[in-house]
Amino acid sequence: MRWSPNWTRIRALGLVLALAALTLPALADGPVVHTYFAPNPEEDLSLSATTAGGSMPAALETPSGTVQAPDPSKSPEESEVAYGGTSTPSSVDANYRIDRNTTRPEVVSYDDPFIPAVTPFKRLYAYDSVDDGLELVVNDKRLSRVSIGGNVESGDDQFYGDMVVDLAEDTAVRIPSVGPGARVLAAHTNPETRFELYRDGADNWFIKAPERKRVRLVMQLAIHRSVFGSDFADVGYRALSRWVPVLPASAGPAASEVLGKLGLSPAVSPRAAVQTLVSHFRSFTPSTAWPKGAGADLYKELALTQKGVCRHRAYAFVITALAQGIPARMVRNEAHAWVEVYDGSLWHRIDLGGAAERMDTEQDPTEPQHRPPDDPYSWPEGSESGQELAQRTLAGSGGQPEPGSGGDAGAATSVAGDGGVQQTPAPAPSTSPTSSLETDAGLMAPEVDERPASTVTLGPIERQVKRGEPLPVKGKVEADGKGCEGVRVDFKLRTPTGRMISIQSLSTVAGGAYDGAIVVPPGVDVGDYELVVSTDGNPQCGSGSSE
Repeated sequence: MRWSPNWTRIRALGLVLALAALTLPALADGPVVHTYFAPNPEEDLSLSATTAGGSMPAALETPSGTVQAPDPSKSPEESEVAYGGTSTPSSVDANYRIDRNTTRPEVVSYDDPFIPAVTPFKRLYAYDSVDDGLELVVNDKRLSRVSIGGNVESGDDQFYGDMVVDLAEDTAVRIPSVGPGARVLAAHTNPETRFELYRDGADNWFIKAPERKRVRLVMQLAIHRSVFGSDFADVGYRALSRWVPVLPASAGPAASEVLGKLGLSPAVSPRAAVQTLVSHFRSFTPSTAWPKGAGADLYKELALTQKGVCRHRAYAFVITALAQGIPARMVRNEAHAWVEVYDGSLWHRIDLGGAAERMDTEQDPTEPQHRPPDDPYSWPEGSESGQELAQRTLAGSGGQPEPGSGGDAGAATSVAGDGGVQQTPAPAPSTSPTSSLETDAGLMAPEVDERPASTVTLGPIERQVKRGEPLPVKGKVEADGKGCEGVRVDFKLRTPTGRMISIQSLSTVAGGAYDGAIVVPPGVDVGDYELVVSTDGNPQCGSGSSE
């Protein structure tokens, strides 16, 4: 649990006791000049106490409860999740390509640096435009300064941010925010260093400093509470047009067909169109029958068959909303994806559901979880929100990922002191063609997977790569001697204790080949790992791994 001593109260107590020592008889062991009190957020509020140095309030009153400030003097640790590194406005993660794997993930990892916790809605990557290849991108990557200072306004929610950041010399590196339009009222680093905060056109946040250093960044943040739950304003398309980037010609026909199927046209008001879009994309369901298309065909298939999890919903929503003339963004982090829509005065966060089954997080369950306003949009029966995933996790039903799963194999790797990854051979664990179904009555007979098992090959990789930088990978997925087209290939790191760290996924093309780049997360600790490469297959190809 994050905590900090009530520094203001300790200083005042020391002064009182020192004065009392002038008039009271000396004790046998001398006068007591100070003592320690456990943090008391309610008392901090009543005394208007501040953190050490007076940089920010020692506690905040929020709709989620009273929260204690993190300790701004705490040093960053090597083992903590770190942001920044080589994640920049133009790094590989600045664009987003959708995949075909529409199955629901069993478990995802997540880190939340905010108090109250916004799990699973930490805002790390946002995309507001579409390129010719139907990848999501940032329309305006120019950076503007984020000012530090100001006051809490009526209707604001407040948060603390407490995160470890790997600064890069004279380079803007990515950090998370709590939501669109958030403001920084105070900020401090330990060790102290000069820094500036920036945002791009999609409101991605970055920090820039003159030296390379690992620091703890502590912030006091404010954001209009309506962002997290309020109705879209009654506004016209002409008023919104200045914020809507032009869709590429490659997306036009498919987007027009989707709009027609949804009954949307310029005759439908933006407010009503948002209602229709939310209802449609919240009605998606995970599917093992993966789509087969690519580019515009893949977008259209996802949108019209309503297949997929959070990222597929958000991706297709954004393209459709932009085609309708509504400013929209896809926002994601390592665990969840959702959308934002703009009505000319406020960006609205809208969750479309499709979260994972479980979440692996080290969040202290005693810390308050952010309580947003009521959701203005209804949820279809049987759907599940990201908020429910967070509640289930905090209630204890979420768990740690399994140390390994059948079909995972690859190469042993180590993250070196300079952030490099090195490859050495590693044996592949055995796989099983069956799985068991468990009911209240016990174990049923194994369910036979009749698909032919896939073989995943992994070509040579670079012996060393810095964390946060692309690592080229290539190989092939085959079953019964035939290439498996359109399957997802998952890359993970297995720690010495068996914990799995998801890195990235690629999709195979014609002939079952994959060729791309994965990125080792900047927050991965230095140490030895196994690079795990596997696939769940598709209706024609079973699961498998590299040999």
